[in-house]
Amino acid sequence: MIWLLLLIFTGKSHGQFTDRFWTFGDSAAIDFKNLTNPIPSSSILRVRGTCVSICDSLGDLLFYGGSPNIDIWQPPGPPYTYNYGYLVSKNHQKIQNGDSLKSMVWYQEMIIIPNPGNINQFYVFSIGVGGPIVGLYYSLVDLSYNGGLGKVIQKNIMLQNFQVSDGLAAVKHGNGRDWWFICTKWSNSIPNNDFYIYLINPMGISGPFIQSIGTPTTSGFQRNKFTKSGNNLFSVAQQNLIEKFDFDRCTGVLSNFQQLSPFSTSSNIKFYFSFAISPDESKLYTTSVQQGINQDTSYLVQYDLNAANFLSSADTLYTLVDPDIMGLLQKGPDDKIYMSSIYGFPDSCFDYLYCNSTVSVSNTNISVINSPDSLGATCNFQPFSFNLGGHKTYYGLPNNPDYELGRLVGSPCDTLSVGLGEITTYKNNIVVYYDQPWNTAFINSRGLRGKNYNFQILNLNGQILLSEGGILDSEYFTYNAIMSSLADGMYIVRLSTEKEILTTKFVKQ
Repeated sequence: MIWLLLLIFTGKSHGQFTDRFWTFGDSAAIDFKNLTNPIPSSSILRVRGTCVSICDSLGDLLFYGGSPNIDIWQPPGPPYTYNYGYLVSKNHQKIQNGDSLKSMVWYQEMIIIPNPGNINQFYVFSIGVGGPIVGLYYSLVDLSYNGGLGKVIQKNIMLQNFQVSDGLAAVKHGNGRDWWFICTKWSNSIPNNDFYIYLINPMGISGPFIQSIGTPTTSGFQRNKFTKSGNNLFSVAQQNLIEKFDFDRCTGVLSNFQQLSPFSTSSNIKFYFSFAISPDESKLYTTSVQQGINQDTSYLVQYDLNAANFLSSADTLYTLVDPDIMGLLQKGPDDKIYMSSIYGFPDSCFDYLYCNSTVSVSNTNISVINSPDSLGATCNFQPFSFNLGGHKTYYGLPNNPDYELGRLVGSPCDTLSVGLGEITTYKNNIVVYYDQPWNTAFINSRGLRGKNYNFQILNLNGQILLSEGGILDSEYFTYNAIMSSLADGMYIVRLSTEKEILTTKFVKQ
């Protein structure tokens, strides 16, 4: 029986997900199912930046999401609701319980990572970069619900309570099954170089494994991206900084730090907004403005990573002048690099989204670097060459990792050794995250035993303030408790089944 369990588990394919359907901007999408002929499609997103998506092995969309500027499900007209993330099914409808994910309106605040222990489940990591929402959170989507349309079964579980730089990244473990997730801490007053690294495997999320490496910065725009091989991480910050690290896909360790462009607080520096690495890892592309000089002009620049002098290899491929502004760069599943752009102020609306009448070449098309491994003009950059079929781009493009990256052949960890403990060991727990601006307590539990539950919130005198019972449809439990009518103070949460009682406390303040 043990042998059979191991055979079933280790025989499962772990390369079953792809990045073949992009959703972004104002209802825009690209279908990459045919890599030689990607075509425009559509979504229900209306976002200036953060967007994510994931597909099955055939390239069919599973679900997507983003951090909107306006609640797309609210009644039309003001007052508007801003600043949270949401998830959307393959049928372009809100996933059950898929709203109110912690995030804001930045650019790379989300990332989707498959659960290596359950083919139907996906971790959605999200951050609040600044303002009223800060911290690192995750939610768990299960697509076995609602006929494959999914349900969020765990929501807004806090991993860290500090500001996180806008630039989440992930790469597949060397074993081809597990994942590494990475983010950087941000303080706008105290420079730091702290990388927070998490391992996602069938037992759950482990970490953080904290490394202080590279140049200390105060940048909230610190983009982190892995190369196609996954063996290097590049980190580019707005204040002129470009860094390269070796990354060990077996151990999750960063090493061999190289500063390619120095961090600077000068008033005359390159303000890097985005970057991408060519598939053969020989070229680096950036979008930027020259702070202090020609701030109405944005630049697409190619650097040669094999050049003796990296900065001297800079080759400006294209410029845009306001109201046209360059956005993010992202390598597509077809190994071309795509660049978004916007048609800027004052012609767009001041809610960071377009008016219906705001239409231009720069926001109804995206630009393509067709041969990004090639040097200079031979990279074949074609501005505004991919038409979006009547939909519009903004700054953002999907922050999707390489789901198709395989195991690291020849490494110490290129095979799987899976024991029963890894399959069956779950620690029963209940956690509460109280969000002050929303007056909401997010309660989550997993590993529950039993079929029926009773959930209560009590004050310290034992008075029951909220009570609810029902039937469990899985080992998971999640509940959003609105606390606006209750006074500040400590509260007790009790969750019971016919087989166990879990309790914890939290403070409303």
